[in-house]
This record gives sequence, structure tokens and C-alpha cells, in this order.
Amino acid sequence: MQQKHTIIYAYRNRDAERVRLSLLSLESQSLKNFEVQFIDYGSTDDYANKIKTVIDSFSFATYHYIAHEGLLWNKSKALNYGISKTNTEYIVIADVDVQFAPNFTKQIETFAKPTQFTLFKIGYLPKEVTPSAIEKSTFESLMPKHYGDTFGIGLFPKAALEKVKGLDTFFHFYGSEDEDLNNRLKIAGYMLNRCEDDLLLHQWHPRYPQKKKEKLTIIPRLSNIQRINQRHFLSHKERKVIVPEQNEYWNKCYSKSDYKILKQPDETLIIDNIKAKVDHFLNYELKTYKGKIVKVIFKEATYYSTLKYKLKTLLKIQSQPYLSMKQVNDQVLKKIIFEYRNYNYAYMVSEDLKEIEFSIDLRSQ
Repeated sequence: MQQKHTIIYAYRNRDAERVRLSLLSLESQSLKNFEVQFIDYGSTDDYANKIKTVIDSFSFATYHYIAHEGLLWNKSKALNYGISKTNTEYIVIADVDVQFAPNFTKQIETFAKPTQFTLFKIGYLPKEVTPSAIEKSTFESLMPKHYGDTFGIGLFPKAALEKVKGLDTFFHFYGSEDEDLNNRLKIAGYMLNRCEDDLLLHQWHPRYPQKKKEKLTIIPRLSNIQRINQRHFLSHKERKVIVPEQNEYWNKCYSKSDYKILKQPDETLIIDNIKAKVDHFLNYELKTYKGKIVKVIFKEATYYSTLKYKLKTLLKIQSQPYLSMKQVNDQVLKKIIFEYRNYNYAYMVSEDLKEIEFSIDLRSQ
């Protein structure tokens, strides 16, 4: 008897064409034993409207919009929501850049076992292979530049994912959430199987410049986040963790209506970028607003940009330390990740990079 599978995509603010191509490769499967749960985690309206149109054009795919654009990107929460909405015994965690071989869903029938999970290798297509070329070509005719093992694209028993409470929601932005899941599954007694068949190809896209993480941008970025994520994974590995701490909210997500709630704060505060003020607010004052919705605007002080300040700093006679807005950004983001990741909050950087707006609902948890 054929086993039906659910394929889950996690998505936010990516171009719709690569998603369409991925779904086209699923539409061409020789065995139609699957459905798709497509999880849009807080895309802006322009991206969300376009991608919903694409998803709705495929009868086997269901579009879910969860979270809101004020929340930081969290692939774990997106995938966990998809896992909780799945009714099949087996789940494929996919990626929006993947092209599937026509026999992919047929092949994974042989790997569907309750005591194991399977990870796949993937071929990376070169830049010269354009979206148009992908659509016009057969899977077999596309020549990858190189192959590599995947850590996050795999076939999993749903029961196994539920046993370990899904992916750890500590992980934000990118890095280590898939390795952490695999390691916790192995500790829980599930066997890792690696498929060496040529079943997946990766559409080319430019790498995000690592140096940009060291600069303040409108899109939230946190310095050293990949190493923080890696340290969290290694800590789990060393302590043989199966179910992550604070993962009782593993499949909980907020919605656009929760975003609207944050627009009506009980308290609105303005804090300039003096180090002592920022440190004291984040580490002491913020928690005193329990039971309220708080909006705080971290603002670059006028004095911070003056020649007088720069000269005093250069001469090392500045008595009041200031933080750059990038440093403020990193402090707030770390506070969210380490302490407030399960709360309803919104984080925005102004276009001129002079202000950071952080709102949070402290009435729950």
C-alpha cells in the first residue's frame, strides 16, 4: 500500500519564480502520493500576495500565512506549524530552492520506516542555469556544479518529530536548526539513513554577503548569529538533549491580528543610544512592564553625530559612552532570542537607520 507524504516548505520574502519551479517539479512526479503544506512566515504583503497566487495554482498545495512581518525570521517555528497541521505519517522537509527528480516521491516510499529518518544529497546548479532553462529542461539534463549532503532536507516520521517537539525555536535567522534536530532524533533512538541517489537539485542564488551582518540594515541582522546558533546546537549535543528547554510553545504561532494588538501600546518610551540607558532598560526596566503592551523607540541622539562627540571620542575624553545603532540592534535582538522569543513582539529598523522600534506584549507567558 502506498504511503502518502506531506512536503513542508518554510518561506519568507523570496521571489515567487523559484517556488513555482520547485512545485512544477512536484507536479511532474510519477507517483502522486503527496500533498504540500506551504508555510509563509510573516512575509510583507507584496511578497505574500504573489506567492499565494502561485501556491493556489497547484491543487496539491495549501498556503498558510502565519506570524507577522514584525517577528524575526524563524524557520523552526514555520516548520513546526507545518508539522502540527500534517495528518500523514511521514513528512518531507523541503526548501524553496529545490528541484525534485520525477521519481522522488516513488523513491522515498522505500525509506519510509518508523524507526529512521532519511537525509538526501543535493546537486548545486551553476549561475548559468537560469529559471527559464530549468523550466525547459528535464531533470536529468541539468548538470550540477557540485554535490553536497543536506542537513535539513529529509524524510521524517511525524511521530518522531512530535516526540522531540519539532525543531528548536531558539534558532533564528539561519544556521544549525537542522543539525540540532537530526542530533536530537538520533539521541531519541532514531536511525539516520543517507540517500545517495540523485534526487534533488538546488537552484542557484547569490550568497548573502557576510560583512553585511556587521552593518545595520532595514532587514534585521545579528552579528555572530551563526556562531551563537552553533554554540546552542553543540550545547544540546554535549548534554544529550532530546526535547529543547522552553519548547513547550514549539508549534505556537502568532498572526496578523496579533500584530494589530501591538499598534495600541499601554506605554510608549523613547530611549536614546546612551549605553547605560539601553543596558538598564533591556536588563531591568523592560520586565517591570509585565501585564502591559510596551512600545520603545531607540533613537540615535543628535549629539552622537556631532563633531564635538567625535572629537571627544577620538581624544578619549568622552565621559558618557554611547552605542552605535548597530550595537543597539544587536543588544535588542539578543534579548528577544534569549528571553522573549515566545512573546508577541514586533521589531523594525527605520529607513534612515536612525531609529529602532520594538513593541512587545508582556501580558502573557
